[in-house]
Amino acid sequence: MSGTSSPEAVKKLLENMQSDLRALSLECKKKFPPVKEAAESGIIKVKTIAARNTEILAG
Repeated sequence: MSGTSSPEAVKKLLENMQSDLRALSLECKKKFPPVKEAAESGIIKVKTIAARNTEILAG
């Protein structure tokens, strides 16, 4: 098994991570504000990492 991932797989992973973090943020909105804030911070970090590594996502 090789250690490389296709750009499509990486994009799908990033999309799934952002989707899961958004769902977590919405679910925790009222009862657990610190978790909501952490999830939103995670979304921003994932977007930042993706933006800085466009060459990986482009293939």
